[in-house]
Amino acid sequence: MNKSEELKLLSKISRLYYLEDLNQQIIADKLNISRTKVSRYLSKARKEGIVEIKVYSTREKFEELERSIEKKFGIKECLIVTTSEEIQETYRQMAVSLTNLLERFLNDGDMLGVGWGTTLKSVAEYIEPDKEIALKVVPLLGGLGKTGIEFHTNSVAKVLAEKFKGISYVLHSPGVLDSKQTREILEKDSSVSEIIEMFGKLKTAVIGLSDLGKDSTMIKTGNFTIQDFEYLSKLGAVGDANLIFIDKHGLPVPNRLDERIVKIPFEKLKRISNVIGIAFGEKKLNVILGALTNCIVNIMITDEMTGLKLLES
Repeated sequence: MNKSEELKLLSKISRLYYLEDLNQQIIADKLNISRTKVSRYLSKARKEGIVEIKVYSTREKFEELERSIEKKFGIKECLIVTTSEEIQETYRQMAVSLTNLLERFLNDGDMLGVGWGTTLKSVAEYIEPDKEIALKVVPLLGGLGKTGIEFHTNSVAKVLAEKFKGISYVLHSPGVLDSKQTREILEKDSSVSEIIEMFGKLKTAVIGLSDLGKDSTMIKTGNFTIQDFEYLSKLGAVGDANLIFIDKHGLPVPNRLDERIVKIPFEKLKRISNVIGIAFGEKKLNVILGALTNCIVNIMITDEMTGLKLLES
């Protein structure tokens, strides 16, 4: 077949496939050639420039930003939502992104670790799954809240489990205890040790990231004081990832508070294949940077404004 005739055939096959929506087998039967040849001709039509495929996306600017963040920090995935003046709308959009991730990653019987915080709790409330998954949801630290403001991980775990029609486990322990000795005794209790053993079996977790500002939820819970935060800041801490206090490089900051906290250890959190971080806002920029720099979080959900600042930093 000469070049001119071949180009005519490539054009004809392309028109039948892309414009008339005929499948490859029908085209093969119509032109009395094999389906393999149809596929080969379609590929050649793209190479010859007869067919040009373009993908138009309403999220194109976000996709570019997401790819840039993924490349900069070496993380698996970044999902950006629109920055909204209404914080509840930001939570709602983040819930859609989180739902899609969990539906993609998890199957019946899989375990999901969950952290704590205002953002995570609010996002969990907005989740509307398209399918039921028999999840086993495990809290990653003890409960926080002395002043009636309840951010207990057990409640976050319960909400997520109910949304997917799964089950949630309960960690019967405060997040912050009075002493190291109390923590060690409590962690030997069978109901607590059972949950702690599950930490090493997790493949997916979702956590919040908190700053050390005076308006932090950690202050509002009554478990920490401004003096505690001043002490942590002097040590180089910029915030916490699931109550693991980290510096700007994402490295754990040794401190006297750690020995009183019931939580998943840093080493076990880092071994989880998919750690989804949910956070946004200028106040949290430094802790987000730290968590991404050391890949404590390897999948990030944030808003556009925060994403842009992450690239600028």
